[in-house]
Amino acid sequence: MPTTTAERHESTDLEQRDVRALTEYMTTLPLWGDVYSVTTESGSEYRVDAFEGRCTCPDHDYREVRCKHIRRVAFATGNRPIPAWVDADEVDAQLGQHVEETPKVAATDGGVTLDSFGADDRPEDCDCAELSGDFPCWPCVRDGRRDLPGEGE
Repeated sequence: MPTTTAERHESTDLEQRDVRALTEYMTTLPLWGDVYSVTTESGSEYRVDAFEGRCTCPDHDYREVRCKHIRRVAFATGNRPIPAWVDADEVDAQLGQHVEETPKVAATDGGVTLDSFGADDRPEDCDCAELSGDFPCWPCVRDGRRDLPGEGE
């Protein structure tokens, strides 16, 4: 019986690239504009142009596919919600750590929550996941983790 996100979603290479983009250790650093440096767990570094959808890796260059590095940048910057089928415990804790935006998580109802995976600073009594839209829970506002809509702008 499949137990990991990767084992549950082996159906296509594209889904596997999503799984690898979320679960493998990678560091995403903004360089300038929409260009990011993505360093993989093996130490390889690639440049990703998020606006153009390009990457310097061989997977993108030779197979002309949307590689795991492009996907990682999209997830890390919040430009693409993390699929609801992903097990939060398996997501790389560094996801979004070095970018200003917050990774977004697709909710099972088709909406999006703003909780990031691996957020150690989330209050113990946080219940943002139970709220809809961009509205934060009281514990996150109280602790200064999130602002009420219209504040802090």
